[in-house]
Amino acid sequence: MEKALGALRDFTRRDILLRFYSDQRPRSVDDVARGAGIHRSVAFDHLERLVALGYLDVARRRGLPGKPAKIYRLAAGPVQISHPMRRYDLLAQALASVLDVEAMTEVGRGFGRGLTRPGITSVVAALEPMAELGAEYEVERTGRIVCSNCLFAEVCRRVPSVCNFHAGVIEGLTGLTGGVRPLGFQGSGGCAYMPASGLR
Repeated sequence: MEKALGALRDFTRRDILLRFYSDQRPRSVDDVARGAGIHRSVAFDHLERLVALGYLDVARRRGLPGKPAKIYRLAAGPVQISHPMRRYDLLAQALASVLDVEAMTEVGRGFGRGLTRPGITSVVAALEPMAELGAEYEVERTGRIVCSNCLFAEVCRRVPSVCNFHAGVIEGLTGLTGGVRPLGFQGSGGCAYMPASGLR
């Protein structure tokens, strides 16, 4: 809890961190300063604090001669505050470990169907209930569905078969026929899925 409060109590630091969550591309100090409308030295102080708290990672790239630039990227999962700490991820991991892939997918389909809304004509619109819960999706031209902020990422890292639950949720929400195949992790906190066919 102290770690999360340390990251969030300052408005500017909170704004910087939320920008990394909303767009997970790496940034330099100058990028962050421009985006937040603050001086470079202020941005640097906040970035280094977020690194110390474990929310950002830092790497170096060669900048001007003799001055390698630091590049910051998101390192941590979602910010959660509860006291005492709730470990729903451990519960989900234990429950997931007793389900086979088909059962996991079917449970996901049922969950997805329970969220569906009438009159949906596109995959993007069909996924809106999950987006309202905090997930972020993009549907590529190939039909591949990329989830850049997976609600189940922490459990999926421990029990990869949970991706089949998420695939089932997408199938249940969208009515995609022929199934949805999980493609696994696609970077920090993200995953991807390939539908067998279009929206029915």
